Amino acid sequence: MENWILKDSSCLIALLGISGIGKTTLTLQLIKQIKTNFNYIIYRSLRFSPTLDVTLTKLLKNFPQEADISQNLETKISQLLNYLNQYRCLIILDDLQMLFCSGKIAGQYQTESENYQIFFQLIAEMNHQSCLILNSREKPIEIAQLETKNNSVRSLILSNLGLGAKQILDNHKLSDEETWENLIDIYQGNPRWIEFTATMIQEFFDSSVAKFLQWEKVILSESLVAELDKNFQRITQNEQKIIIQLAQENKPVTLHQIDKILELSTSDLLNSIQSLKRRLLLDIKQEDKTTYFSLNSVLKQYVMWTEEGR
Repeated sequence: MENWILKDSSCLIALLGISGIGKTTLTLQLIKQIKTNFNYIIYRSLRFSPTLDVTLTKLLKNFPQEADISQNLETKISQLLNYLNQYRCLIILDDLQMLFCSGKIAGQYQTESENYQIFFQLIAEMNHQSCLILNSREKPIEIAQLETKNNSVRSLILSNLGLGAKQILDNHKLSDEETWENLIDIYQGNPRWIEFTATMIQEFFDSSVAKFLQWEKVILSESLVAELDKNFQRITQNEQKIIIQLAQENKPVTLHQIDKILELSTSDLLNSIQSLKRRLLLDIKQEDKTTYFSLNSVLKQYVMWTEEGR
């Protein structure tokens, strides 16, 4: 990302990853590395789904010259774009997925948040010297469209980074260090998932990773289940059907195999698979020009456990 911002002058970057993977942590590390290259660095959370009008007002208040902030939305956008052109600014908007509808195709904005889509398109299309980073658990539809035709729009998917994973296990004073890599792989290198699991190992397995790994199936702590609930409560009924089917499979399957089992129209199937991809809930691999879909071990265990009624 550092090269995209400093060398390629990327103006709009979507940093994507399932909850807990380390998007915010990576962004904060990036800020430390490149902060001397910017006049302004502004971080805003969208956790409580603020309207674009509210977000723009908050952003504009960071510029000391802005004594009179317009009440008109279009004027606010123009004011901010002027600052992005006048100064080198790095703006981070976190938790973008909170602007999207729950129970609908991924990346679809709530009615009161639809103006954000226009705002992001303007950021991508207008000339300026700044960069906007969007942290999200779901890929915005407009980002997928913009990055195909605009070289200054990029997206980065975080997966299995293991950011500080060993340090987390060390902080919990867990034993059997030779088994740590196995534990980290099982929990996909997700720092938050590993934190939850390390706490469980401390409490129930005498801090022994080896004892924990003797259990044949993936163990989900209550905290980890609550974390996964945040992702799965947002999916559509058709996506749920696909997820449940993938959880029952012992190996990756093709689109044709899914189609043969589920009674979905071709349109519904393709749209749902695309939506699950944007939610970053699928493991996808290419082999001999064929695409295969599966769930990682943690998500598979979660889905099966949920279907069994917990």
